[in-house]
Amino acid sequence: MFNRPEPIHVLPEDYREVRYLRLTEPQLLLWLNVLSFVLLVPFFFFMVWWTGLVQDIRGAQTSGEILWWVGWFGVLLVFPLHEWLHGVAIRWMGHRPRYGMKTFTVLIVKVPYVLFATADNALFRRGEFVVIALAPVMVITLVGMGVMLIAPYSLHTFIAIAVILNGGGAIGDLWMTLVVLRHPSDSLVRDEEDSLRIYERYAAS
Repeated sequence: MFNRPEPIHVLPEDYREVRYLRLTEPQLLLWLNVLSFVLLVPFFFFMVWWTGLVQDIRGAQTSGEILWWVGWFGVLLVFPLHEWLHGVAIRWMGHRPRYGMKTFTVLIVKVPYVLFATADNALFRRGEFVVIALAPVMVITLVGMGVMLIAPYSLHTFIAIAVILNGGGAIGDLWMTLVVLRHPSDSLVRDEEDSLRIYERYAAS
């Protein structure tokens, strides 16, 4: 049986912080939003190809009808589902997930602009963090592809849109993964809602 290592809550004495990143820093947030639109392109063409392949495999089908608002409601659910899957991965690593959203105020109304899943007082090994970061884009993409093999054709467009939007929205996860992978394999990562801190082991002088 696979034994997971014990979760880490306290920074070991031989580690020090080497990098701090805040994803909601205005300039970085702007670039991530631009890149998210760029990332939509390969997901769009991939899902167009997959939708055509599925229909070739299944042949002619009676697609049936679905209310448009039901389909779009399912598409919107992909955003909380994305964060929930982060939380599932966090819990699998032995920590307790916490969910929330960041907002900004327009006049007197608070408008949400980002959902998040984090774990308080948790330190993740580099490999653990990569699994947590990539879990939603991998799971939703693969499950969406699988569901299209059995779902009515009338749902295919909505499933494809959900997968595409989730893929584009995963730009922050992919960017953080690339950043973290530039550090040694024994690095530790602390997630702080909209930012992260990376720690490396150092040799005491």
